[in-house]
Amino acid sequence: PRLRIAGYGAPAGYLPLRQTLQARLHGQGIGAPLEQIVTTSNTVQALDMLLRLLLRPGDCVVLDSPCYFNFHANLALHGARSVTLERGADGLDLARFEQLLAQHRPRLYLTTGVLHNPTGHSFTPGQAFALLQLARQYDCHVIEDDLYADLHPQPPARLAALAGLEQVTYVSGFSKTFSANARASFVVAAPQLAASLIHLKLMSGGITCELLEQVVGQLLADGSYDKHRKRLQLRLQEAAGRVEQRLRALGCTPLQAYAGGLFIWARLPAGCDSEALARAGLARDMLLSPGSLFGPDPALLGCMRFNIACSDDPQVWAVLTVLLDSTAVRSSAL
Repeated sequence: PRLRIAGYGAPAGYLPLRQTLQARLHGQGIGAPLEQIVTTSNTVQALDMLLRLLLRPGDCVVLDSPCYFNFHANLALHGARSVTLERGADGLDLARFEQLLAQHRPRLYLTTGVLHNPTGHSFTPGQAFALLQLARQYDCHVIEDDLYADLHPQPPARLAALAGLEQVTYVSGFSKTFSANARASFVVAAPQLAASLIHLKLMSGGITCELLEQVVGQLLADGSYDKHRKRLQLRLQEAAGRVEQRLRALGCTPLQAYAGGLFIWARLPAGCDSEALARAGLARDMLLSPGSLFGPDPALLGCMRFNIACSDDPQVWAVLTVLLDSTAVRSSAL
């Protein structure tokens, strides 16, 4: 169909874009009819609408620790309780996961299977299969936030491909690959949930921008997106090597072998408080991401997320060298 400049757009999203997404999803092993693919303005909006449909106040949700900071904030707005499960370089402690499932009977597990934010960890097929078995056993629905997988050169299977859409609702978008201003995202869900999502989107004024969706759809369909994605992967890989080298030279320890994506999750030198470092950075007009931003565990205070693209700059490291020295001294003296 032709773009209707004067129209509002279709509640489910621009049809040619959804058709292109359907073909791409099929290539990832996720089979979905068009009516189960719904576009959203961004992934945060998608998650917020899903939580409105799937949760009631007091329901419990499992989150990774660390995790994207907005997950905690969004759940609080919905009156949900969160319990956290440590996620490290080796993935999840599955015995602990089962303990949480049995004790709290959570309604949802909200996670990222590929290139987790902030750690960069991806579930192996074995880990994914085991956690999905446990989630199914305890009737815990999984929401898979897959915003970063297109930055992985060889991404493992998505959770939605392994378990199907009755057990896993899939969310993704293009803000991390195109541009922060290209905020076209989408949800792939079971039939009834997708229908409810379209209705909620329509009733809450969430009709997405058809003009932007046409641009994204064209770039996906003509191959431009995949060419851009591969160039971006290569540039990030090269920059990550330089950033990791500089981090190690400053006494920081990357906690996950780099496999792709935007971030490096690192432990700061002994005695360095990431919150103190972030405050010192702000005083020098440098915005840093302290570990405490990603969860309440006190152990996260010793960690920090580094954005590879923003960190690959000699001026950044000149300032960071001074900050780490001064912050470490102040922290160790407390």
